Amino acid sequence: MITRDEIREISEIYSPEGCALTFYYQPALPLDKSHRHEAILVKDLVRSALAESEKHGRNDCARQDLERILGMADQFQGNSRQAKAIFACYHRGIWREYDLPPMLTRTQLVVNSRFHLKPLAPLLEAKPRVLVAAIDRTKARIFELADEKIVEKQDFFTGLPRKGKSDGFAGYDGGHAERRELNDAMAHFKTVADFLLAYTQRSGIERVAIGCRDEIWSEIKPNLHKYTLDRLVGHFRVDAKVVLPAEVKEKVDYLLAEDDGRKKLDLLREVIGEAGRNGRGALGLRRVLRSLEMGEVQTLLLEDKFAAPGVQCTNCNHIDINMSHSCGVCGNPTIAIEDVADPLLARAMAAGIDLHYLPANGELDRVGRIAALLRFRADQNTSMKLAV
Repeated sequence: MITRDEIREISEIYSPEGCALTFYYQPALPLDKSHRHEAILVKDLVRSALAESEKHGRNDCARQDLERILGMADQFQGNSRQAKAIFACYHRGIWREYDLPPMLTRTQLVVNSRFHLKPLAPLLEAKPRVLVAAIDRTKARIFELADEKIVEKQDFFTGLPRKGKSDGFAGYDGGHAERRELNDAMAHFKTVADFLLAYTQRSGIERVAIGCRDEIWSEIKPNLHKYTLDRLVGHFRVDAKVVLPAEVKEKVDYLLAEDDGRKKLDLLREVIGEAGRNGRGALGLRRVLRSLEMGEVQTLLLEDKFAAPGVQCTNCNHIDINMSHSCGVCGNPTIAIEDVADPLLARAMAAGIDLHYLPANGELDRVGRIAALLRFRADQNTSMKLAV
């Protein structure tokens, strides 16, 4: 897995010859057991880049790296369902490979002056560790979901009392057995709830999810401790006895996606509201770039379709959307950037800024597909006001 420091280091590499090759492989659902279509896609991308090299003289300096990826194409068949990133620049002796969670949008290959980093943005939002309990009246299975892997950690089984052939005189024995069965089930739920509390506190679990039949959720929830409920992402319908780990992961991923979407929408509305009252909100690329350079940004919101050309200073790294040959800050020469998202993300990571990557969103689209929640407004500080 690639780290923030490694991404920041890669973002600083510049190839004036345009030899920086970025390759992302995202495993797709196989059309057949051979996975041949994945290798064919990789080969088509590389051959297209090589053809571009021969026809227009572009990508020629990346030829050796392209041919190396072409030779690896068959290795990507399945790849243990892991995504992969390769950053290479033959002229600078750079070749770096990283296995990634399968969360990229697509397989792609880019040859440019700088490495293409925007596809990594969704990976910078670390998914929480989730403790999952699949529960019924007699059985509970405990799973932990972390780093896209789910592992079954524990199971509980409480045998219910055997019923006799008769309910006894006037049904007395039947009622007594039913009450005992209910009491045993409640004790079972409490045992599981105590385990969830202890495990969550001991292991630093960030979220909890519960799987059960709909009719017993109202019996399980009152037994959960407040500490557990505060971390509850939701519950889902499942049969604890027969459910497979992959099924549990799929349902929990859906809950997490729903929860993440709600939180991001709330955050976006907060930013838009703050900007509307001249508060701690910045909307649009120009305003966000200014706030980023002033050190004001706390959280950056970026839509997946965001892209914008610009320039970057070769001396002070100032980013500008005005296509000027000289830096507006220090006057030194600038270099053209096809997409300012790459250096922008690198700068955000270097500053420890929270990053949230949003799918297509009408509200964010209307304000330029980029926004930021600010820690403060430099122009509203007392010293700044006095200076004005």
